[in-house]
Amino acid sequence: MLTGRCACGALKYRAEGEPLMQGFCHCRSCQRTSGAGHVGWLCFQESAVTVEGEKKAYTRVGGSGRQASRFACPVCLSVVYGTAEVMPRMINVYAGSLDDPAQFKPRIAIFVSERPPWDDVSRNLQCFDTVPSS
Repeated sequence: MLTGRCACGALKYRAEGEPLMQGFCHCRSCQRTSGAGHVGWLCFQESAVTVEGEKKAYTRVGGSGRQASRFACPVCLSVVYGTAEVMPRMINVYAGSLDDPAQFKPRIAIFVSERPPWDDVSRNLQCFDTVPSS
């Protein structure tokens, strides 16, 4: 089981089982969300994740060209997890929100076509220009 929370602790989650995928996203939307060249994420079936606390959502077109939503704490404004139309019934919890960051073991990188030249965190992972087809 993985647990995580926002910076102030008002928005928390628990994810059961092993992540289906985990890695880095380099799309411009994730860059702007994180203030860095990527976001680390762990993907779970929606049914495996329990969220507690108030959340504030915003939705926009993601790197896939389809809607993506991010969920943040309305108190401290930390972005904790997201969902995307391109991945129905999945939740991506953000690695920076994990209670134990050592549980994050990135395997892939997506949207490397948008990766800034100075961000080399994913250079040794399996890389995809956009979202993998399977």
